[in-house]
Amino acid sequence: MPLNVSEPLQPSAHSGPSSTAKRLKTTLAWALGLALLAWLLSRTPLEQVSQALARPHWTTWVLTLAALLCSYGLRGARLQVVLDLDSGAGPVKRWLGLRTDALRVILMHNAAVNLLPMRAGELSFPWLASRELGLPLPRAVACLMWMRVQDLVVLLLLGVALWPGPTWIQRALLLAVMLAGWLAGRWLLTHWFAQHEAQQEGAVTGLGAILQRLRVALLEPAHHRPAAWVLTLANWGLKLAAGASLLSAISTAPWLTSWAGALGGELAAIVPLQGPAGFGTYEAGVWAGMATNLAPQSPALAQAVGAALALHVCFLMCAVLAGALASCLSWLNASQAQASKSSSHRPG
Repeated sequence: MPLNVSEPLQPSAHSGPSSTAKRLKTTLAWALGLALLAWLLSRTPLEQVSQALARPHWTTWVLTLAALLCSYGLRGARLQVVLDLDSGAGPVKRWLGLRTDALRVILMHNAAVNLLPMRAGELSFPWLASRELGLPLPRAVACLMWMRVQDLVVLLLLGVALWPGPTWIQRALLLAVMLAGWLAGRWLLTHWFAQHEAQQEGAVTGLGAILQRLRVALLEPAHHRPAAWVLTLANWGLKLAAGASLLSAISTAPWLTSWAGALGGELAAIVPLQGPAGFGTYEAGVWAGMATNLAPQSPALAQAVGAALALHVCFLMCAVLAGALASCLSWLNASQAQASKSSSHRPG
């Protein structure tokens, strides 16, 4: 996922096959996403989908959108903490305590991730962080990698803690397995780092380069601040709660069952093969999450795909509109800065 910033951006003898492979992966991702969506919609009449969009009360839609917008703010706050932006000198524009430049990066990056297939939108973060925040490219890549590690850990923790069905003993055992896996992974990475300590980052490629960037991400002190974990937990908790409330209002499924569906959709987004705007894979994840807690002939499960599609469209539209607004503000700020710079160079 991260770019190898040590390599020159020049065409090589392997650019042809590499380009062909990328096109094949993109085609496969689109085909998979559309096929999944078509299969799911074949099990749900379009009339049910239209009814799903109209079923929730308008207050449910308003609360869902408000919670989603608040989650964007939490992501912007996390970026401030992880990058230690507040330690820099000079005044910056803020909105409700949030740095507007960090918020613009989050909104534009989120729109790119939601729109582009194959998780290609992730590659926009280093460029946006460099343009908006003046961040060195390797630092931005390390930050992105760490935030994705945090996201995955928090989602798994929320799944273990709140997924309906398991007993408290089973949850404790799963948490123990997760902790053991974390400690084992940390030991393996420490061992690998010790063996390759003398190597420069630009001297390794492939998996070694990814591990080097992970090393940078793990060694950055700001990444391990408790506030970063608290903000990550608050962001995902709020987004999943909003998604669960909308799914429950549409499908009439119990709230915890709908919460499992919302979590299933987010976990499905981790899969590298993503169709256009995530359609198909997201709905399949929501359906699978709800199906684990509903009978096959349950009326709520029959409404699950329509509810998942409504939730996906809601999240996608919000992400695109917020990203477009952030892009306009970024362009406006750049234009104002350029005009100010030009006027300051004019002879008095």
